[in-house]
Amino acid sequence: MKFEYVLAIPIDDEGVWKILEDIPRVALLMPGVDSVEPFGDDTYKGNLRIRIGPMSFNLAGVIGITIDRSLGKWTLKAQAQDPKIGGGVLSTIETTVSQGDSNSTQLTVQADIQFSGRMGQLGQAIVRKRADSMVQEFTENLKRTFLEK
Repeated sequence: MKFEYVLAIPIDDEGVWKILEDIPRVALLMPGVDSVEPFGDDTYKGNLRIRIGPMSFNLAGVIGITIDRSLGKWTLKAQAQDPKIGGGVLSTIETTVSQGDSNSTQLTVQADIQFSGRMGQLGQAIVRKRADSMVQEFTENLKRTFLEK
């Protein structure tokens, strides 16, 4: 399943990069993330609790991050499983950071997310609605982070 979002963040790109480069901090801005901790070079372990439609998932997995400021790219690759439910997720999320208008930075987020097991049985409309609400909440959390400075 593919998603694309364009977000305007009311701060300069240097401020956005500082947040994106602090992986544990930015991860906790995503709704449902319980923990993220270093697991090696540019690799992290994390837990995500999420409810999609009638089902709740507790996903645990490994996250790899690649940052290339010169290209304005921030890429996350994650693989996680919920052994109780018998499902999992494999995702690649690429974010491009670029100058928005004079008072903002534009983030273009492209995600390719594949579900397996019971998670894969959920309808696309339900998953897309939940993804949209999570991105909206993440964006508000990110904006609030900048406003609290």
